[in-house]
Amino acid sequence: MNKIFTIIIYISIFSTTIFSQNDKKLTDSQRKLFEKQFVAKSKEISTLQCGFTQTKTSTVVSQSAVSKGSMLYKNPSMLVWEYTQPTKSTLVVNGKSARLIDEKGKSIGNERVLKQLGELIINMINGNSITDNKMFSSEIFETKNNQILVELKPVPKRLKDYYNLIKIKIERNTLMASEIIMEEKSGDSTIIAFNNLEMNKVIEDSKFKVK
Repeated sequence: MNKIFTIIIYISIFSTTIFSQNDKKLTDSQRKLFEKQFVAKSKEISTLQCGFTQTKTSTVVSQSAVSKGSMLYKNPSMLVWEYTQPTKSTLVVNGKSARLIDEKGKSIGNERVLKQLGELIINMINGNSITDNKMFSSEIFETKNNQILVELKPVPKRLKDYYNLIKIKIERNTLMASEIIMEEKSGDSTIIAFNNLEMNKVIEDSKFKVK
């Protein structure tokens, strides 16, 4: 189950990082403008592909665990989240269907849970995680690094039981997420840093086939 939840960006589409006290919380009018701009940018995305590096820090293990992989997204509800290092596993979401496949090609995990977590990643891509207060309450800050920092506090019990806070770093000039930080109830944290983002390149539907 912990392996399944680690897949969130889910996404996922958000920490031991300490942000400067000089980060400025957006005013209501600034927030509304940012949300409008972010959602508008999200609507421009028909496909998105990128690589990622995931670093998990545990309270019981001294050395951080580092994983690498890639993500494919196709609007409105297709997602492939694939770990390639150190072991291979792939989450595939296509509409109402979801599968987590291990390195041997075996389907593992609970489909209902996987679908929920897949939706969470997709909602971080399309902006719903920021504007939908049924899933998260949020605060938005502007940092000194020309970034927007979105802090999401889970609302549903199933998320609150696992996460204290999810943070998303968004580049101001592109309105694309560059890093997601997940702070867990256990004290563990996961940081996912994205790289080589490519938007609106052709991705065949066959890439999202749920076998």
